[in-house]
Amino acid sequence: MKLILTLAFVCVLISGLESKLPKTPKSTEECVCLHGGTCVSSRFQRRPRCICPIGYAGQHCELDLQATCYEDRGQDYRGTASKTTNNHDCLRWDSALLKDRFFNYHMKDALQFGIGRHNYCRNPQNGMRPWCYFRGPKGIATMFCQIPKCELEEETTVSTTVAKTEPTCGRRQQKLYKIIGGMSSSVESHPWIATLYQISRRSKQEFFQCGGSLIHPCWVVTAAHCFPDGEFPEPKDYSIVLGKTNIDETNEFREQKFMVEKIIRHRYYSDETNALDNDIALVKIRSKSGQCASMTDQVQTICLPPPDLKLEGGTKCEIAGFGKESYDSIKYSQFLKSSTVQIIPQEVCQSEKYYGKLINNNMFCAGDPSWKVDACKGDSGGPLVCQNGDRMVLYGIISWGDECAKENKPGVYTQMTNYLGWIEENMASDSVLDNLITK
Repeated sequence: MKLILTLAFVCVLISGLESKLPKTPKSTEECVCLHGGTCVSSRFQRRPRCICPIGYAGQHCELDLQATCYEDRGQDYRGTASKTTNNHDCLRWDSALLKDRFFNYHMKDALQFGIGRHNYCRNPQNGMRPWCYFRGPKGIATMFCQIPKCELEEETTVSTTVAKTEPTCGRRQQKLYKIIGGMSSSVESHPWIATLYQISRRSKQEFFQCGGSLIHPCWVVTAAHCFPDGEFPEPKDYSIVLGKTNIDETNEFREQKFMVEKIIRHRYYSDETNALDNDIALVKIRSKSGQCASMTDQVQTICLPPPDLKLEGGTKCEIAGFGKESYDSIKYSQFLKSSTVQIIPQEVCQSEKYYGKLINNNMFCAGDPSWKVDACKGDSGGPLVCQNGDRMVLYGIISWGDECAKENKPGVYTQMTNYLGWIEENMASDSVLDNLITK
């Protein structure tokens, strides 16, 4: 009995001493109160807590209960929307299913990005708009959320906030690098990539043909040489798939498949000099239900370049495709690959050491200084995209070259700035040109 009383006295003594010592939060985030919240503590609570102003909630007052739309790209959105555009429930950021994902509750600066013990939509990497993870039929995936965009509009003397969603191009959810010498890449890093398939008239099977780029929900641009020479290509013999990462697998949830409604090859396309001049074609697409492409994390349009954009030699750009991994390879790459290449000055590419007179002003060269990275067979028609301001633009179309990754024989690309008028003229006859060219 004496021992028990002694221990009790010691515990009371220690407890009294502790109450006189300064309290230290268990973590540096515990008493961070946002949106004007006040941090309070008391001798009866082990941890300090935030008292939130009206309209805010959460451990750190980080949740804006009144937010009904997002501004700009939604990086500062702290509302409580938790449904994807396809009406899926978002996963909680602290879910065990996300432990291996880059963005989750346990990441550094999670609070700064609005990520917490909840499943509300956020945009931590400053992508196009708020998104979330969800559990789909093929596993964990990402998708944009059901949140309208906020914009201020003035009506006479009254300013009101209305929800409005504007089309956008050249933006993506992820930027993943490293074709020959490249590395596998998620389609979210090149959501404008299109795959062109040719349909066998006998077997009705589809065979991968070329790459392409989505420049409008109804239009894909690719290379003219992707279609048979000397004959008018039949649209019914081709199909287009968007959102594809694995060429050998079909993911119906992420991919969008289209019939080809029209093929417009440049009338002056030529290969008479062993170089491909005016190597460009437009493909109009429609789904079986008559719809054009829907914008998702995996499917986005790429911007066309401004008419006066001229990139200097050494400028780094990106290429992507499912082409062969070497010139002698039998098979195409199973996975989408991407890499960086550098623009080569026109006078260098036109020198005898490179391609000489084969290169005209409808073409330009880009390659890797170490000659280890290049586009190859199967990448044809695919994009060469470059940064222009805060967006990516389609600066070139993968066209031709002498073998692949061969020294002093870089990849040759169709110069997109030469064909903006041609694109506008041909699209205008079928659909409205929705501000494709970046300002």
